[in-house]
Amino acid sequence: MNKIFRNIICVFVLIVCVVTVAGCGNTKTNRNSLVGSWEHSGYVYTFNNDKTGSYDALGTKMAFTYEDDGKKVSILYKGNTIASSYEYKIDGKKLVIKDSFGSDVEYTKK
Repeated sequence: MNKIFRNIICVFVLIVCVVTVAGCGNTKTNRNSLVGSWEHSGYVYTFNNDKTGSYDALGTKMAFTYEDDGKKVSILYKGNTIASSYEYKIDGKKLVIKDSFGSDVEYTKK
């Protein structure tokens, strides 16, 4: 009886360890997150963790809030009532945003 109880405890501890380690492996979404600052020819998007950000257009800064589904970001600039939506993809330190004309614009993570 004592040996069975010990085996049950060992199996339980093993399951807890596996579940704990599996929960720590979600680093891919962090690497491919919009959060941070991205620059292209002096234009800088900054996305914060709290869904706020700013766009610096050669010294003219505009604050915004945003929603992100992993493929498209919707940006609502302060003072506007309609959000602008852009398809995007992230490849390492490169953010490629499809602009309103359908062209790909590549930003580099700062």
